Amino acid sequence: MQRQVIFGIARIREMSFFKTARAALLSVFPFVLIGSFAKVATVALLAPDSFLSGIFGMELSQRFNSLFNGIYAMTGGLSGLLAAHYAAGYTAQFLRQNYKTAATTGFIAYLALCFQQAGQSHGFVFAYRLLGVQGILAGIMFGYVVGKLFELSGEFWSKVEGREGADQQLPGSFRMLLPLFLSLSFAIILNLAGSFLFRNGISQEMKVATSSFPSILWLGLLTSVGTWCGLFGPYTSNSFFDETSATKNLNYALAHHGSLSGVPYKLTAYSTYFTYAQLAGLGLLLALMFASRRRNRRLLCWWCLIPVFFGYDSALNIGTPVLLNPLFLIPYVFVPQLNMVVVSAFYKLGILLPSVYPVWGGTPPVLRALIATNGSFAAFFVSLALVMMDAFIYGFFVKNAEHAGELMNRLKGGQVDEK
Repeated sequence: MQRQVIFGIARIREMSFFKTARAALLSVFPFVLIGSFAKVATVALLAPDSFLSGIFGMELSQRFNSLFNGIYAMTGGLSGLLAAHYAAGYTAQFLRQNYKTAATTGFIAYLALCFQQAGQSHGFVFAYRLLGVQGILAGIMFGYVVGKLFELSGEFWSKVEGREGADQQLPGSFRMLLPLFLSLSFAIILNLAGSFLFRNGISQEMKVATSSFPSILWLGLLTSVGTWCGLFGPYTSNSFFDETSATKNLNYALAHHGSLSGVPYKLTAYSTYFTYAQLAGLGLLLALMFASRRRNRRLLCWWCLIPVFFGYDSALNIGTPVLLNPLFLIPYVFVPQLNMVVVSAFYKLGILLPSVYPVWGGTPPVLRALIATNGSFAAFFVSLALVMMDAFIYGFFVKNAEHAGELMNRLKGGQVDEK
């Protein structure tokens, strides 16, 4: 049964879209890694409300903060756009079409897709979610379609590849006009459709019912699935003050001299998902470091150690890769859910104080519960225990994923019988 599942996954991974996605993710990874370091420097170290400023009372130059914000905007902040660029190029390359023209077309057409009107006097802006890490899947899918459109240019480039002389390549340049025109038209149609849906209120933000724990689990599940797909979910960018129940808990604690035992809402998105569920990224890192037999993966973990410690695991998810990898779907989606279930049981039993106080930007996930409870060491030790539990669960899947990878390689070489 296990072998049949592995062979099924192997067939899926050999489909042209997934081959393109893997190649595009590997190409985007260095930019996301640099962007993760820049994000850590900005949010956790340099911003006025950062973790370093809160702990040590240090205020660093705003110029450095702006510099690292710019670095992030030009690297990780453009990862969705870069994914479209590489996906279009690799798809055309697999079809023996012109890589450079297809990649450039994917880049320009995806920018056209992301155009948004900011108002009559402000011109245009771009949809930052689609341009950044949260738009990676959208970029890959769009780039894949653009690359496929270059099949319409025929086999000209595969015949003249490597030849010099404008006279020989000019007919092929004219053939590029058709897929380029269709790609831009496709982007404009999607842009107009998205603008129409937004104006008519069809596409709206999901309202979070944080006082209901089943709702918290459901929205956390949607967020995990969206992140695994390279998209975003209900909890991707929510802040502490977006949640009414969390602010009511804070007001209660301030009015009762710091007492947390009687807060009106023990189970909130802040006290479960943001404080404990996001420990799963650190668990994945430890599992890869100690359970993986692949040297490249362990080296990847050391490169990603600082960003993951501060809660930015995008580079780890892309480089492993976890994104769009069926072998990691189950743990990536359900380990955060398990963390929330365990914590909710501890809240019900009175073992844990609820997380009430907001934490500084860039606070490491393993320290969030300690700070959010105003120094409860029970919350800190529960955080450590959850990290160990997550690492143990992920370790099982890491070993099985590497075993499946070995079988896939042997299958490609004809050394394994599918039956």
